[in-house]
Amino acid sequence: MLLYEYPPRLGRAQKQQKAAHDIAEHKKMHKALLRGLIIGCIICVAALFVPNAVIKILLLLIGAGNIAVAFLLYRFSAMSRDTECYTRIYDDRLEHKQGSLITKRYFSVTVRYEDVIRSEQTPQGSVTFYFDESASPETECAGRKQLAELSQHKLTLTFQDTGAKLYLINELYEQIKYPKKEYNVIEDEEDEDDLWDPLHKHGL
Repeated sequence: MLLYEYPPRLGRAQKQQKAAHDIAEHKKMHKALLRGLIIGCIICVAALFVPNAVIKILLLLIGAGNIAVAFLLYRFSAMSRDTECYTRIYDDRLEHKQGSLITKRYFSVTVRYEDVIRSEQTPQGSVTFYFDESASPETECAGRKQLAELSQHKLTLTFQDTGAKLYLINELYEQIKYPKKEYNVIEDEEDEDDLWDPLHKHGL
């Protein structure tokens, strides 16, 4: 049974509204990319005319860094609107497709909860699944990184939709063997004067 799906199914009006928003966002990020590339190139060209070698190297690094940041921000924005990526959470499995931040390559996988022996969240917000040695998830277009992880009976997935990840670790933590954190509930103790004062909760 399907429990959660991303992207959600949209009606015609919602699809048109999303398309208009995506076009506007793409234009904005494309302008930011061009601006970053131009500024980075100007810094690199200016560095060539600087006689001091240390300052020249520093300016070249700043220019290259500016170009790299502009490109990564553009790719990150494009990935957040990528309709090829999806996450479908079922009661017995997870179907997931993700793209690469640098290239336009996609990777898809089906993770069956019965094959998972434990899972954890990385500092970057991805989820790593560890599998039984006799089990192997169904994958398509696995890259070098995924193949290396699968050889170690694990797989790290990045989620385009934070809601899908939160649903998985909050609602299906038992199925994916995710360590559920138990928080201590701090209750406000009432003193004897509060027991007979019906207005104390209002600060009166």
